[in-house]
Amino acid sequence: MFLCRMARLHRVFFSLVALGAFCILMYSSELRSTRRRNAGVSLRQFEDSDWDESPWNPHFNSLGLATGEILHRQSRMINIFEDEDSLLIHPINEPAASDLSRRSLHSWPKCSPKKRIALSKNHKVGGDTVKNILNRFGYIHNVTFLLPKPFMPSRAYPRNFSSEVFMPVPNNTPVDMWVYHSVYDSGWFREHLPDDTVHLTVLREPLAHFKSVWNFYNMQRRFKIPGNATNSILTFLENPQRYDKRCGHGPHAPLCLTQNSMSVDLGFPLDLNKRVLPGGSHEERENITKDFVQKISQDFPLVMLTEQFDPSLVLLRRRMCWSLQDILYYRVNSRKYEYKKVDITGRHRQAHRDWSYVDFALYDHFNSTFWKKVSKAGNSFWGEVKFFRYVNKRMREHCDDILWGNACSRHGSSLIVSDTKWGPGFTIDRDFCLLAKRELVCHYSIQAERNGKMLNMAPHSGNRLRARREAVYQHCVYCRARWCRPLDYLTHFYRDGHVNRTAYVSARRQNFPRSLKKCALPPTVLSPPEKYL
Repeated sequence: MFLCRMARLHRVFFSLVALGAFCILMYSSELRSTRRRNAGVSLRQFEDSDWDESPWNPHFNSLGLATGEILHRQSRMINIFEDEDSLLIHPINEPAASDLSRRSLHSWPKCSPKKRIALSKNHKVGGDTVKNILNRFGYIHNVTFLLPKPFMPSRAYPRNFSSEVFMPVPNNTPVDMWVYHSVYDSGWFREHLPDDTVHLTVLREPLAHFKSVWNFYNMQRRFKIPGNATNSILTFLENPQRYDKRCGHGPHAPLCLTQNSMSVDLGFPLDLNKRVLPGGSHEERENITKDFVQKISQDFPLVMLTEQFDPSLVLLRRRMCWSLQDILYYRVNSRKYEYKKVDITGRHRQAHRDWSYVDFALYDHFNSTFWKKVSKAGNSFWGEVKFFRYVNKRMREHCDDILWGNACSRHGSSLIVSDTKWGPGFTIDRDFCLLAKRELVCHYSIQAERNGKMLNMAPHSGNRLRARREAVYQHCVYCRARWCRPLDYLTHFYRDGHVNRTAYVSARRQNFPRSLKKCALPPTVLSPPEKYL
């Protein structure tokens, strides 16, 4: 009896051992398969036409899980404060130490970044997004902005160029940047901006621009057209002159609402706008339009297109000798509306082309020149555009995660973009994310702060906010709590030397402790595939 029981136990024991071995074998096989699927970068993913959908993440733990999959399990447990040295703000474009050893592998164009640029900001073309890119670049490089007096950023529009409109320029230094709404006046800009200033503007396909203006400025209500939104546009296009009878709006609406709106913002004279109406002399309209397009072509070496926004930014980066990091962006003031993608065809489309004849001629010209520039760009232009889109999406994901108070993002502690054939690598960390997420009004406020300090303006003595924020607002000239996050102000005052290291560390620990959580996960490294290097 005893021997029978022992035999049964032995059979059970060896069965369990065999089962365990089988499970280990299956687990190992699955682990190897998972690692093969996940480790490194799949060229097929990168070669896909839309990198924005690529799920690549090169960092995996021992179970083959992507960093993002374990983020939410770990981030709640990580509450370790960063040491004080990590609170020091480093130059945004400073390469990671690990990248320096690879620097000799790439040869980049020999040029110096251009820092002078004037944006002729049209309405509803994506100009606010471009403006924020320029704001961040100008802030990092401490350039001199020409600023409308606080706090009326549209004060110069349409043609209000009197000296009373602008803040004094500190120390009478040359102006480096202009990014605010105004009707372009070549004579005024030549007089007030240095000769090496690069002039930039953005154009949008005119019918898409018209729909955006129609939505944003509620044209249906303004023109008192009944029916739904789409039908109201078609009704308007049956007889535009019946509804839009004059130009001369502003400062909070385009000077011309629907007729050649972009051209008028670029300086097309209002008296000429009346002479290019449908039904007039075709020859006169052609001559007027041709002369204006030629003038703008001479004044603007690069015109961005809303429909080709990312390729336009890459062309801008190359022309200005900037880094890929300089053109990363969040969309600003992008809206959705029911008729945004409604295709207007036939006689209604032709009616709009006749109504905004100069805008169409301007867009057609620069659309053609844009593709000529792309064809001559070289250096794997479309590879750079795809990699830029990929990095930009990962930047948004990373910054959205950590600026909500998480210690880590789904990509770990930071993003490290490797050196490429297009330029040196860089790191996307919390400091960069604060700048990337800074809103337009905050940039304006902090630019005014910087100018005010340089003009030796005294800190304001208005109503103080909560005592816990005294460390921030006691240094303010123009601070407005609803315009900037207190951490933006504090970081700015430290960056510009108005707050010493001890006070900065103390204020950040006391008032913004969530911004100091340390991430124990590794960074994610972003690199393009070999075929694009």
